[in-house]
Amino acid sequence: MNYEPVEIRGYFRAYSHLPIWEVMDKAGMWEKVGIKMRGMEFCASPPEAEAALFEGRIDFISGNHITPYALVGEGKPIVCIASPSNQVRDRMVSREKIGSLAELRGKKVVDLAFEGRVAGFNHLRGNHALYIIRAGLKLSDVKWIEIGEDITPTFRKEQFDMLTSGKADAALITGGTAQYEEAGLHVLPLDPLPMINGPTMTTATTALARKDRLGERMVKALVMAIHYARTHRDETEKLLDGLRKREPEAAGVRYESLARMPIKPYPTMDAVGNAYELCLMKIPEAKKFSPLSLWDLHYLRELDDSGFIDGLYK
Repeated sequence: MNYEPVEIRGYFRAYSHLPIWEVMDKAGMWEKVGIKMRGMEFCASPPEAEAALFEGRIDFISGNHITPYALVGEGKPIVCIASPSNQVRDRMVSREKIGSLAELRGKKVVDLAFEGRVAGFNHLRGNHALYIIRAGLKLSDVKWIEIGEDITPTFRKEQFDMLTSGKADAALITGGTAQYEEAGLHVLPLDPLPMINGPTMTTATTALARKDRLGERMVKALVMAIHYARTHRDETEKLLDGLRKREPEAAGVRYESLARMPIKPYPTMDAVGNAYELCLMKIPEAKKFSPLSLWDLHYLRELDDSGFIDGLYK
């Protein structure tokens, strides 16, 4: 299909999102749909990213999973068009061997601050809160020790030190736990938690209207990048190695994050529901609006109905 060449810019909200964008860029997926990336920059603040989107300074955001539900209710033109990551897989690390999250009652748990970031809410901490609630506990049943507002090397070191020194009893960890095991701490894998996370394609209806078939192209590039990563592991590993060398903050990215992406990146209902629940914790008035009003999946559905995605895997 012929596309009129367009240029776009984006923000990514976490360095863990970069693997799929690296594949889309370096494996030529953007080029195949007539898109030239003019910039892909990190943005720590959800409100800052959303303002840039609404003002037309960028065309999409990789991420922003919680606040958009409330923005729909405010009449903002924000929309999500694909969800390549629909669950989180955390682990509990503890000084004493613990068999379930329910045993954290009365324990000191070291974690990120629930509030205090520019957006006033921390998604990772929110995930941990849902884990606790689903274990049958109230958030007040745990003695939270808040030591930072974002996952940084300084935060990870302080969290590790507090566990090994006994100042904290446990922590919920996103990512690798090898150093904790080497230090003699106990690691309990947790069941996956359905959650919209990772490189969700978040954009605006105004952005989509400005450029020829932009939504269609972005979704198509994403689908092709997932296919490439799943069917060209060696080449993808080389791309990720280059990414890790170029971006120190992406040192922990792994191929497995790509291999888990669904070939058809629809959001799951449980994942949407849990993200919406986190939004209501911070912005209860968003309950007036359906969480589904944020999602526009017709670009993905049309691509799916055309047989294009199934054809890639034949």
